[in-house]
Amino acid sequence: MNLPPDGKGIDRVSVEPYYLQLADRIRKQISDGHLAMGDRLPSEGELATTWNLSRATVREALRLLEEQGWVIRIPRRGAFASMPPQRGWLLQGREGFFEDEVEGRQRQVTTQVLRAEQAPLPQSAVEALHLPPGSHGYVLERVRELDGKVALFSINYLPPQIGTLVSRGEVPTGTGSLNGILRRAGYAVASASRTVEAVAAEGEIARLLHVPEGTPLLKIKSTSWDANLVAFDHYEVWVRSDVVHVEIQVGAPTPSSTSARHPEIGRIVSP
Repeated sequence: MNLPPDGKGIDRVSVEPYYLQLADRIRKQISDGHLAMGDRLPSEGELATTWNLSRATVREALRLLEEQGWVIRIPRRGAFASMPPQRGWLLQGREGFFEDEVEGRQRQVTTQVLRAEQAPLPQSAVEALHLPPGSHGYVLERVRELDGKVALFSINYLPPQIGTLVSRGEVPTGTGSLNGILRRAGYAVASASRTVEAVAAEGEIARLLHVPEGTPLLKIKSTSWDANLVAFDHYEVWVRSDVVHVEIQVGAPTPSSTSARHPEIGRIVSP
């Protein structure tokens, strides 16, 4: 594969992981039409040589692109350029709602930030983030719209030092991607545990999502770990399933998807 028209290669001094940089370069090749749908990508070895990366890094970039729908991998044949289908939020994906819908499927997501501040964390967040009892942290509450429709309400709980980092960026204004800022700061999601349950809209949640009380919603809880198995983000999301379709894909486990300590999980639980 040739370099993109702007000649942009891998930034060796960036805190953004190499596999994410490579995925961005390949995604741009496809979205700009330099790689047409169905075109075969170079092999892992060829990509590794072209971009001066390890094959493991290339493999992780292709895994992410396949997860987002930009690449189809066929055993013994290789990887082929594709375009993301108009599907729902991929629950077991490592990216968040914003990245899944905007970067992966070119949807319009708008954000209203209701709260962004350092504050005492609830016990559930303290335990998920492995912080001392009574810890403070950064609390981020947002209402997200998808293509002009209220889609979800989310609360992120972050350790205080990460909250300080986030508070200096564009996320508190509703114009930035939380995962993007964390990723560029070196907090890439290496694994995550997520649960989903059916709940009824009540009180403030019903008001924020513009639905009558008792309306069925999906509630998703997630904790993310970095490559050192340190928890750095815990969130709860209430989703309008009539606007966002939450997707769970089932497939055979692979060595890269079965972490010995914190596997990436999409788990269905009873309310």
